[in-house]
Amino acid sequence: MTVLNTQFSTVDESAYGTPVTTTRFWETNGVPDFAPEYGRSQSEGLRTGTRVARSDRFVPYNMGGGGTVEMDVPTIGWSWWLKHLLGTSATGVAADSNTTHTGTVGSLAGDSFTAQVGRAFHPSGTMQPFTYHGGKVTSFELSTDVEGLLVASIDCDFEDVDTATGLAAASYAAGAAVFAWTGAAVTIGGASMELSNFSVSVDNNLKTDRRYLRASALKKEPVEAGMRSIEWSADLDFVDLTQYNRFVSATAAGSLAEIVATWTGPIIHAGATLPQIVVTLPAARFDTVDMSTGADPMTQSVSGVGLFDGTNSPITISYRSSNAVA
Repeated sequence: MTVLNTQFSTVDESAYGTPVTTTRFWETNGVPDFAPEYGRSQSEGLRTGTRVARSDRFVPYNMGGGGTVEMDVPTIGWSWWLKHLLGTSATGVAADSNTTHTGTVGSLAGDSFTAQVGRAFHPSGTMQPFTYHGGKVTSFELSTDVEGLLVASIDCDFEDVDTATGLAAASYAAGAAVFAWTGAAVTIGGASMELSNFSVSVDNNLKTDRRYLRASALKKEPVEAGMRSIEWSADLDFVDLTQYNRFVSATAAGSLAEIVATWTGPIIHAGATLPQIVVTLPAARFDTVDMSTGADPMTQSVSGVGLFDGTNSPITISYRSSNAVA
């Protein structure tokens, strides 16, 4: 029963690595696997009669922490993640008591958060908080399968971890639902597709080992160390040669198509408008098309990368919900 007595929460930091009491609480698929990381600087100095490194000749040091949290994307409040996933988040004008928050690729500098995981002692069930400072999203994936939900898997890096900070009082968004496969729709090149699964992932390419000789082992804020990587994949019936022709196209333009994946929530939270999340890849390149080989009706697995078309964000995530503030 102690695994049921757990909680996960986050909050924005005003300065990297400066912990803040967490206020955003999330339902997760399992306990986040965040863990501390420590190193040891060990001397192997030679000494008469010594054949094994000495126990009084090493210094431990703090390397921060990291791990992954997985959650079913809720229909209220999840817009908070957009700036940490992509770098830029803009809040639109409310319409019919709903607001659209739009995340686009931008600088991740200064976007950090504190996260707290409550883990229960066994068998007492008493909650022990682990508080992670200086949180940065290093990569993430959004995916849906037939009969499944829209799942977000978010990889995080942290500057430091402590067990002394008190447990934040849990408070979850009232009335939140989840996005399911029954409300999912995908277009490729403007044409509606019937997919059995779809996923998109982004690697923010952060340098997370910025440690220096500065009287502290704690890392400095991770910075972008290269271009971001955007990958997508989907499975669908082999209905024609459209996707295959994109893969084998002799021209760059012929290898590209816009992909728009939309998930519409099952219930209205305000007004007469359903919550919605839309992922747009304006320049998706087709790099593989694999045909099935079994006796079942022919299917195809297609995949590729998201590129920058020179104008639009290479990936945009729009989140419409009743929460007016991201």
